[in-house]
Amino acid sequence: MPTALPGTPVPPPEAPPDVLWTVTIEAAPATSPIIAGEHVIISHQPGVIAAHRVINGERIWKTDLVPEQPLVADATMVFVASGEAIHALRLSDGAVAWRAPAGTLTAPLLVQGGWVIAANATRLIALRAADGTAVWTVDAPAQREAAAISGETLFVPSGDGFIRARDLRTGNPIWEHRLKGQPGEPLVVGDSLIVSGSDKALYKLSAATGEESWRYSVGANIRGPAATDGERVFITALDNMIRALDLGNGSLKWQVGMNFRPLTGPAVAGGTVFITGPGTEITMLQSLNGTRAGKISFPAKLAITPGMEESEYGVAIVAITGGLEESWNLLLTRPVRAVPATAPRPKK
Repeated sequence: MPTALPGTPVPPPEAPPDVLWTVTIEAAPATSPIIAGEHVIISHQPGVIAAHRVINGERIWKTDLVPEQPLVADATMVFVASGEAIHALRLSDGAVAWRAPAGTLTAPLLVQGGWVIAANATRLIALRAADGTAVWTVDAPAQREAAAISGETLFVPSGDGFIRARDLRTGNPIWEHRLKGQPGEPLVVGDSLIVSGSDKALYKLSAATGEESWRYSVGANIRGPAATDGERVFITALDNMIRALDLGNGSLKWQVGMNFRPLTGPAVAGGTVFITGPGTEITMLQSLNGTRAGKISFPAKLAITPGMEESEYGVAIVAITGGLEESWNLLLTRPVRAVPATAPRPKK
């Protein structure tokens, strides 16, 4: 095979059966890609936001903007923290729907239920997602991790070691609970709150009162937010172990070691736990007992944590692969069917 001339574009590697489509992008990714309805939204160097069609990867639009936090989207807009402001771009054409000053954000944006929640070093701000109108602003300690919403309550992990519940409509405090370490991104499960601490432990709190139900000591730093299937809570840690805890009492149900360090926390769909590593595969485990449920293969090494979207057809994964010595490629997997959430009943 003849050697390619210098400057000749290198075609992307042949896609494995898991991959629906692959397109080349211009440069290294800046944030993880996301799926927003019929669009895949990416950001790449030196400061570009672009939208591609989910169906075939065709690029629809791009705009120059440097994201300072992960991208977030709702049904009609993608929200970008950049230049001490929040920019709401229309998914259809990338045009700016609104822009609101917010200072330099210290935590990822939270967009849910018509709200946009933003945090800078000294303030917590709530805006209407439709038009960017500021509803309330309160003084608050610095926040590094994303907040969470359940009903009319906002749960905020603060850098001073407290997790705080606030009235979503007014910003008024409801309760606060101090952990033994700085809290990570909270996960709301029914009437409970699951949150990790920098003390290498996982906590379950009452969402209504903040009262602590249980604390599980992991012994290693927890990576990313927890996930759940409604019965168990799943975490990844820097000891390369995947752990499943009983949601009710915090007891260890199973643990499985990986031969890689997970990039982020686990994702769960149905009865499948998805674990992303720095290589060319995503490992799937059965949530019931931690046994291997398969893998999703990519044609090259993952460049950044992929995005996942669950639908009636399965779990679709959008990823960016590549490196400095090869092309950067955006790809979408075929929907992956999750295993059932519970074990099948034995036949009589």
